Amino acid sequence: MLRCAAPALDSYQPHPMNDQLDLLLADGVIDEVLGQLKSGKEATISLVRRGDRVMAAKVYKDRATRSFKNNADYKEGRKVRNSRTQRAIDSGGRFGRDAAEQAWKSAEADALYRLVDSGVRVPTPVILYEGVLVMELVCDAEGRPAPRLIDVAIDREAALGVYADLVAQMISMLCCDLIHGDLSPYNILASADGPTIIDFPQVISAAHSSRAEYFFLRDFDNVVRFLSGFDPTLAVHAADGRAIWRAYVSRDLTPHYVPPPPRSARGPDRRGRAHPPRQSPPQAPRPQTAASQGPPASRAASAGPSTSRGGRRRPKRRW
Repeated sequence: MLRCAAPALDSYQPHPMNDQLDLLLADGVIDEVLGQLKSGKEATISLVRRGDRVMAAKVYKDRATRSFKNNADYKEGRKVRNSRTQRAIDSGGRFGRDAAEQAWKSAEADALYRLVDSGVRVPTPVILYEGVLVMELVCDAEGRPAPRLIDVAIDREAALGVYADLVAQMISMLCCDLIHGDLSPYNILASADGPTIIDFPQVISAAHSSRAEYFFLRDFDNVVRFLSGFDPTLAVHAADGRAIWRAYVSRDLTPHYVPPPPRSARGPDRRGRAHPPRQSPPQAPRPQTAASQGPPASRAASAGPSTSRGGRRRPKRRW
């Protein structure tokens, strides 16, 4: 994995008072808090130093202040190993609520460990300590913290490769019986190694959730619609998600699975007019770990139009 250099701290917010990070400092888990990288609805990400390495520390916000308050659909099928604790969670008492909150925080670390072992490109977890998740910092080609996909410009010719990469990762996740549950360009990073998926506290158990198909297809649709804004021809792959899900249900899904190609030409419509030819799907490569994968060709994006479809302002950073 690419090791990030210490960033220039004048571009980041100073470290706010945080009891949880102070506890990690006092216990020697980290050596220094460098600054705050991002504050979102679910958590705050800070840059920390552990030895000679700069890492990311994720401090989860309390249930009362985060957006996933009504998260019953996300937690369906999740179980803790201790049966007594699980009964307490099911009963809804104070101890059970506290245990459920801890289980919500640890779900991301558990998912990241599984996905890293399966070759999915996600941040590598280092330690979950007192509810704070310390991870390897995902960087761009210049060694800076990688931007979100929503904040970069993607060349039209590169969009197909980004789509193939993300589809391969979603397939490998599903082979682990996991669904992101909230996938969008806001939680995909444009890293030096390729699109990197982040933010997994709401991860779905594909094998145990009654709404697993809904969440998978929603994630898939978010990816297709976003990338179609850079290359409209990708819209023909909107049906790939259902093909992948059918393969999963029939137990035919493997990390090497490729959705069937759209028909190259459809028959005439009711008025006898021929439909336009449709594009064949990309050959989705199997996701690789960052250590074995080189930088994607999509990173070298040339100048495109000033706005994407929908009038979104072109980002300053290019991938």
